[in-house]
Amino acid sequence: MAIELFRLSHGALWLIPDGRVIKIQGFHDSWLRAHSALASGAKNTVEFVQKSGWISAVLHDQGFCELIIRSRTEDRLRQAVWNILSTNQDLLNKVVIMVVGLEGCLVLGKAEIESREVFERALDSAVFS
Repeated sequence: MAIELFRLSHGALWLIPDGRVIKIQGFHDSWLRAHSALASGAKNTVEFVQKSGWISAVLHDQGFCELIIRSRTEDRLRQAVWNILSTNQDLLNKVVIMVVGLEGCLVLGKAEIESREVFERALDSAVFS
């Protein structure tokens, strides 16, 4: 069975920017404690996202997804987030993106999830609420 890159499933996940998905049983912080060698000393999700460049994702019921990324300007991460959105359009209704070091979050609805141009403008917006 081929693994589909960037494909979300319900619950907590790590997404590596190359598209590989790691399903987590439980919470991101528990996974970090269980994989301390890979975590490189990170004590929480935000520290690990900052160090690794991996994307923290949680897909909840009714198509609600939370993502934590380390940068909204890093081309590799922008592409990875768009790949997540476009691959999972059928599952997603609302996506909240938190960026390490920025206050607030970016909330995307269907219009931003379905259009690369609208997504890019939203990600570039100076205002995170």
